Amino acid sequence: MAENIQRGKGSEIARFPDVNVSSEAITVTGLSKSYEGVRAVNGIDLHIKPGQLFGFLGPNGAGKSSTIGCLTGLLEPTEGSIRLLGQEFNSDSVDVKRRIGVMPEGGALFEQLYAQELLHFQALMYGLDAMNAQTRIAQLLEALELPARKKRISEFSTGMKKKLAFAAAIIHKPELLFLDEPFESIDPAGVAIMKDWLRAFVSEGNTVLLTSHVLDTVERLCDQAAIMVAGEIVWRGTLGSSSHGQPSLVHEGRRYQTLEQLFLHLAGAKSPITLL
Repeated sequence: MAENIQRGKGSEIARFPDVNVSSEAITVTGLSKSYEGVRAVNGIDLHIKPGQLFGFLGPNGAGKSSTIGCLTGLLEPTEGSIRLLGQEFNSDSVDVKRRIGVMPEGGALFEQLYAQELLHFQALMYGLDAMNAQTRIAQLLEALELPARKKRISEFSTGMKKKLAFAAAIIHKPELLFLDEPFESIDPAGVAIMKDWLRAFVSEGNTVLLTSHVLDTVERLCDQAAIMVAGEIVWRGTLGSSSHGQPSLVHEGRRYQTLEQLFLHLAGAKSPITLL
């Protein structure tokens, strides 16, 4: 069982359940998504094992959001199949949805509520009993330094809303977590807490798929990543250095020093704009 992830003097943020790691956490085969005949996602395959912190990258309009929408049941694929945690998945897969957590970018948070009320609703929706819900809510609010009832969510800063969305995504202790731009607008201390939690989360055999435009963060945090361009996955690999200390980011026989260099090569670096 993982150690508690703590803030300051020791506020517990999570304790993880044991996970069956016998099957892939995410299996995507021939996934396509079209809008009025235009393909946003073009027949991609994706296989992610349990215990991975996986970065899913791409420029704006690459098809990442459509892919994640299909993987979380918000969108119906036009073609292809999805398996999550070893089970077939679609928008009606309620049992699987209880085992995953989702932090969408810019998701609605019922801003007329207090943070405690929102998390209570989220906990009950996932089937936590009243006592466990109360304990989890107190842990998360303290660890992420969020007020329980002093301010309504509408009064929160952007960073506080992001931390609350993260708390809502993990309150039921999911086995698979989808995070869309999770660190945007959050202060460095909050980001550090979340990163520590994610590292402990995957160390227990759980799985994270996250998107971010901050490539340095992805390179330091994730162990594997894929880059999507124009609806297709154009690269997938392991992040970090090889055993000889050399860059291990390889594409078509060429090595890249940083994830940013590889990303710009694949996505197409733009010419600098002359400021007048």
